[in-house]
Amino acid sequence: MRLKQLLAAKGVHYFVTRFGPARLRAMAFDEKFRRGDWNFKNDSEELPSVIRTYLRGGDLLILGCGAASILDKFEPTAVASVLGVDLSTEAVRLAGRFARGNVRFEVGDMVKFQCPKDYDVILFSESFNYVPSAQQEGLLRRLAGHLKAGGAIIVTLAQAKRYQAIIELIRGGFQVVEDRKFENSERQLLVFR
Repeated sequence: MRLKQLLAAKGVHYFVTRFGPARLRAMAFDEKFRRGDWNFKNDSEELPSVIRTYLRGGDLLILGCGAASILDKFEPTAVASVLGVDLSTEAVRLAGRFARGNVRFEVGDMVKFQCPKDYDVILFSESFNYVPSAQQEGLLRRLAGHLKAGGAIIVTLAQAKRYQAIIELIRGGFQVVEDRKFENSERQLLVFR
């Protein structure tokens, strides 16, 4: 079995993407995107609607942007700017289909990412669970310092029971604006400052 295939295998992928060195993590993510395993085309308007509420036509930062499929739901004029950051070069390549003057993507580690400006919305759509638990609170506190007045951090978690510790961290340490399940889903939505 090739290394890339092994890195995409269930169990191995989980372990490597949470505890492995950056190079192996990036390879594991690249393979998932290359294989089309993470080709998410969500027809639901729920998350884009929440984002628009807090974005107010402003600046959006997507950490762990993947292929940025969420942008399928946004008109180019709906945002002042978008910056998507992902460890996977393959994800950034795929997200590039949305790139234009005010929308760009870069390869980078979301934990080490330094905000070049303040944002109206900082989004972790199914990506925050990849942040090592020892770094989660510090990262959120640092990012909260880069929110514009009235801005928000949005975190979604498909496996709320598995990541209950993240939910409790946010509930206990931040001003939570929205905390609920998505309609007809077990997916958790947290909006906070």
